Amino acid sequence: MIFSLPLKTFAGSATDKLVQIEQDTYGAEKVGAILDRISRLEKDFFGENMRGNMNARIDSMYMSLYENVGEPGILAKVNALEWNVNQEVSEGGVDERLSALEETILGKVQTGSFSARIRKLSQATFGDENIPMIQIQLPADTLVKVALTESITSKTLQVGDTVHIKVVENVLVDGKVVFAKGLRGEGIVKSVRKAKGWTGRNGKVDVNFETLRTIDGRDISTYVGDAAKAEMEQKQMIEGASLVAMNLNDDWNKVLVRGKNLELTAGTELYIQTKSPAAVYVLTVD
Repeated sequence: MIFSLPLKTFAGSATDKLVQIEQDTYGAEKVGAILDRISRLEKDFFGENMRGNMNARIDSMYMSLYENVGEPGILAKVNALEWNVNQEVSEGGVDERLSALEETILGKVQTGSFSARIRKLSQATFGDENIPMIQIQLPADTLVKVALTESITSKTLQVGDTVHIKVVENVLVDGKVVFAKGLRGEGIVKSVRKAKGWTGRNGKVDVNFETLRTIDGRDISTYVGDAAKAEMEQKQMIEGASLVAMNLNDDWNKVLVRGKNLELTAGTELYIQTKSPAAVYVLTVD
């Protein structure tokens, strides 16, 4: 049985939703009249302007990009195409990523709607206009290896700050790609303690790693549970463990300089795990 996917739900106004669509489509929010921005997006998504009120038009694009209703959405398909060529996905908006794929595969950037461009790329790379993505049941507690995308320190972090991560190893389930290298996620700082050198007290942080994007383009709920902690302990991932307030043994503590703030560089690795069973579209590669 395929259950519905427990995802991070969108909270905000129609304008907030439009900004999110633009960020994932063009890499940044656009300026100008809202109706003009909607019109530009619709021509790229569908090849024409749609009818209806402003909210309905935004919702239609949001569903086409993220929701995978009945089939993978635009973002899922671009992720799959990119993974098939590079074995990982990149940052940037759909438009930029499609253009890069077209230059690599077809020799030049194509015109037309995103859907038409995706079909052409799929035919060239998979031998079929339909990308081989199917929906599966992803088990709870699926482990994913991730890494910080920027350096952090307990000296400047504040409770509520966002910490960004990305997938560093592809995760396949039964020969199907679920988490592609390069996909992004985030955590929220739950607590932070600054160092006090005169007492010998180390700096400390505790981050809740709450969401991670799957290859189908949506954000799934994650956390650092027993399975992730056991994996980090077995592999002696001391810096990663220090991000989630694990109880470090004496040998591990020797690695951390007493009386100093916790300093972790971009690329610091740790494990997280999926929170609940989830229905996801995945890329078949076998």
